[in-house]
Amino acid sequence: MKTTLLTLLGVLLFFPIGLNSQNKINKIKTHKVWITLVDGSKEKGILYSADGDFIKIMNNNSFDVTNLMSIEANKIEIIKIRRKGKVGKGAWVGALSGAGLGVLIGFAAGDDDPGLFSFTKEEKAISLGIALGVLGTGVGALTATAKKKIIINGNTMNYEQQLEKIQSYSLKPIVQ
Repeated sequence: MKTTLLTLLGVLLFFPIGLNSQNKINKIKTHKVWITLVDGSKEKGILYSADGDFIKIMNNNSFDVTNLMSIEANKIEIIKIRRKGKVGKGAWVGALSGAGLGVLIGFAAGDDDPGLFSFTKEEKAISLGIALGVLGTGVGALTATAKKKIIINGNTMNYEQQLEKIQSYSLKPIVQ
């Protein structure tokens, strides 16, 4: 029994970790964009592409490229960018981190002396895990709401300096 288990374990160690039975397709990374124009109006959507003259954004609700909105570079005041789904992921990370920390603190605190309000380490772990999990959810979501801010001020030179950074967030790959 022991030799079969060791042989099986030895054979499994020779298989590469990245071995897949199917081809992996890279997920499409979309970024939400909020553009404040020089005249004070605001546009928002998903960043589709950026070139030397225009930024193209599309509606948040659909990936229909026939409804692209082009915004001239000299009319842009500020661009704010955040990855789509980042807030939800931040909330999950915060919740799991908070719950894990609460459980660890609860178990580390140990049992109380017998008395009127005595708690076992398991009860402490559960209650602290829930409390810190809820708190962590809020903190994680709040932290993830941060947006990257690119200031253009209607200046095409500023836009051209930041163009490579903007293109790195765009949905459409850069064709050169």
